[in-house]
Amino acid sequence: MARGVLEDALFDESTNEAIRDALPEAAITAFEYVTHLGDGATLIVFATLLYWFGAESRREQRALVIAIGLGALAISAGMKGIFLRPRPELAGGYGGYSFPSAHALGGAAFYGALAVVADTGTRRQRYVAAGTVIALIAVSRVVIGVHYVGDVVVGVAIGLAFVALVVRGDDSEPGTIFGLAGVIAVLAFALGSREFTTMTIGAAVGATLAWQYVAGRTTEPRGAAIVLLAALCLPVVFVLRAIPVVWPAHPLVAGLEIVGYAIATAAVLVVPIVADRMNDWPAVVWLQDRLPFSGRTIDREQESIGTNE
Repeated sequence: MARGVLEDALFDESTNEAIRDALPEAAITAFEYVTHLGDGATLIVFATLLYWFGAESRREQRALVIAIGLGALAISAGMKGIFLRPRPELAGGYGGYSFPSAHALGGAAFYGALAVVADTGTRRQRYVAAGTVIALIAVSRVVIGVHYVGDVVVGVAIGLAFVALVVRGDDSEPGTIFGLAGVIAVLAFALGSREFTTMTIGAAVGATLAWQYVAGRTTEPRGAAIVLLAALCLPVVFVLRAIPVVWPAHPLVAGLEIVGYAIATAAVLVVPIVADRMNDWPAVVWLQDRLPFSGRTIDREQESIGTNE
C-alpha cells in the first residue's frame, strides 16, 4: 500500500503537471535555461577548463573531479540502459530514457565533488552553492517535463553517495576512480546497456592510462600554449561526435568510439604537459601577448612568465 502511494507520488505524470502549473511562465522559462547547468557538454567543458587553467598545485584535485564525473556518467548510462524506463509523455520527442536522471546524477556528482575538493571560500559556502545548483538542476528536469520526480531524487542521491564513497580526503587517487568508472561501464555493457557505455569505456581506459603518465609531473605552461593546443585538438571532438551519426548501424562504430574517446580523454589530461613544451613556440609567444591573460601562466601561485615589458 505504502509502496503504491510512493510510486504514484514519485513516478506519476500528474505530479509533474501539478508542479508546472504552480509556477509562473517566467519561472518555467528560467528553468529551461537552468537545466543546461547539468548538460553533459556543460560539465565536460567546465571540468576541462578548470583542469587546464587552474593552479598547478591543485591538478590532482581537479583530475579527481573529472574522474568522479566520468564515474557518474558510467552509473547513469548503465542504469538507463538496464531499466529502460520511458520518459513522461510531456517529454514528447526528447530522446533517451527516464530513470535515473543523468542531469541530476551527473550534476550532483560533479558540483558535489567540486565543493569537496575546491579551496575557494569556506566549506559551508561551497556546500550551499553546490546544493543550490544541484537542487535547481533537479527541479528543472521535472518542470520541463523530461523526468519524473523519482528520477531526479534517485539521481541526486546516487550522485552524492558516489562522491561520499570515493572521496577520502588526501587519499583519493584519480587513477583508481578512472579505473572504477571503466569497470562500471563494462559491467553495464555486459548487462545489456548501450546508453553511452562504449564512450564511457573508452574515456575511462584513456584517462586511466594517461593519468599514469601525468601524475606527479610539474609544469608551467603558458595560457596561450593551452589555448593553441586545444584548438589543434578540437577537430578530433567533431569527428568523434560525427561517427555514430554518419555510420549509425555500422558494426565498427562501437570499437571506433572506444578508441576515439580513449584518445580524446587522454589528450585532455596530457595537454598541460605537452603545452609546457610549447612555451617558446613563436605562435605561443605571439598569442600570449594578445590574450586577456597576457603574460600570465595558468597557475595563479606561480610568478608570471613572458610578461610584456
